[in-house]
Amino acid sequence: MSGNTSDDVQAEAEALVDRLLTPKRRVRPRLAEPLRDAEDMQVETPNGPVMAWRLGKGPAVLLVHGWDDDNCLWGPLIDKFVDMRRAVVVLDLPGHGFSPAEDPSPLAAAAALRAVAAALGPVDAIVAHSYGCPVSILAMADGLAIGRAALIATPKFKSGHFWTRLEGMGISPEVIERAKIVHAARLAERPAAPDVEEAASRMTAKALLAHSLDDEECPPANSQALKAIWPGAKLALADGLGHRLIAQDAAMLERIVNFIEGFDR
Repeated sequence: MSGNTSDDVQAEAEALVDRLLTPKRRVRPRLAEPLRDAEDMQVETPNGPVMAWRLGKGPAVLLVHGWDDDNCLWGPLIDKFVDMRRAVVVLDLPGHGFSPAEDPSPLAAAAALRAVAAALGPVDAIVAHSYGCPVSILAMADGLAIGRAALIATPKFKSGHFWTRLEGMGISPEVIERAKIVHAARLAERPAAPDVEEAASRMTAKALLAHSLDDEECPPANSQALKAIWPGAKLALADGLGHRLIAQDAAMLERIVNFIEGFDR
């Protein structure tokens, strides 16, 4: 039995939920090397400003990083698109990197994508990683017109898997159970986001779903399930790349670029 009082459990649960709902920002934000000469802009969104960058002219590929990440994820992919003279638009999501906006929730992040696309467009394709995948789907469902989308290491949209992971981190069951209640109450205070799976089933954009078989953070079954509901989606599996490296692996990036450019026929 835990020796914690009810107040202690509540305080630990509140702190745990704070960590779950708040991305970790670096003390010093970082900028991907290819973006050092890029056009940058602080874009206003309904929930505060975000930082975004554009390289090149013409229709662009919008690059969307995941939770606890930033624009630097995309350095290798930016280089590939620049070599092809393909324009790119990159942003730091709310609560991440250089972006002053603090609300990282799915609806706020999706609104940021639409605002950035409007300010730095035209945008006709999207590449997203991890948390950026459901955010991108929500933005597309709410009017972001995209012809091709490559979604890398997508999470499960309806999942409590992080609670299970916490059980192996030495956090007491009573704190986890109380945190679930606090978490549900916090989410209830926010505007309800549309059902991402239902939105995915209505997508008209061509989709490539990339995943590494050894991804322990977001299992590959997530992309396999998404393929089953996204009309015409293709699956690109790799192994040994984990959760983040797959977004920087040369062979996978080549496949993603070929897909975005329509060379996959």
